[in-house]
Amino acid sequence: MSSKEKARGAEAFRDRYSRLFGDRWPALEAALASEPDSVPFVAGEGLEPYYMDSASIFAASCLVLPPEGRILDACAAPGGKSLVLASRMGAKARLVANELSADRRRRLREALDRHLPAAARARVETTSRDAASMCRSFEEAFDAILLDAPCSSERHVLADVVALAAWRPARVRGLALRQWALLSSALIMLKEGGCLVYSTCALSPEENDGVVARAAARLGKALVIDRPSHEGYADAEETEYGLSLLPDRTGGAGPIYLCRMRKEPRTA
Repeated sequence: MSSKEKARGAEAFRDRYSRLFGDRWPALEAALASEPDSVPFVAGEGLEPYYMDSASIFAASCLVLPPEGRILDACAAPGGKSLVLASRMGAKARLVANELSADRRRRLREALDRHLPAAARARVETTSRDAASMCRSFEEAFDAILLDAPCSSERHVLADVVALAAWRPARVRGLALRQWALLSSALIMLKEGGCLVYSTCALSPEENDGVVARAAARLGKALVIDRPSHEGYADAEETEYGLSLLPDRTGGAGPIYLCRMRKEPRTA
């Protein structure tokens, strides 16, 4: 890739987000380029901490878990959110931590093995399915689902010279299509009355509210948006459907977008 092509990617990236955020972009870009707000999460007494973004802990904590039944972490690697879910679930509940990538699934298993108490670990199963087509085998099979979807991850793009140089607007459009496939599959897998949290670490509205808007249009009254309280994050920003935590206003936490929704039981 020539130096001109590399400069074009960085220029296109910054042009897009400066148009999205206006005068706020320089401060947000600086916050994204700084060290993330990594905090220790301890899933049990005597276990070593797992360090993760505090906004990610918040997102996983927003999922309403059943006292028993099956919970799905649909895109679970590297494992931090699965640890949060496993530490919160009841003694009769089970967690399926799913990850398509073999390498990322290895990291997921290592995190679960190292950071969960043995009793909780025994109730966590790891699987290797494509979550976008998983609904063909698991229709209405889960009481609660966390879908932390693959996304633009602009914080990582800014930190990677190669990724920044290669960035193109088409990347956002492609990811939004993949996210919609994942969310529509997750909603098929969710039981009536169940809770689903859709989250990304993206800034792009097409990957956040835009994806949820498609679900709302498709399901109508059967999909209820249940915005969680964010008292612990006074600087969380409400969007049309969810919450956005951006590091320039949260002391370095994020970015995280999340939308909590419920699937209403069918009426006769």
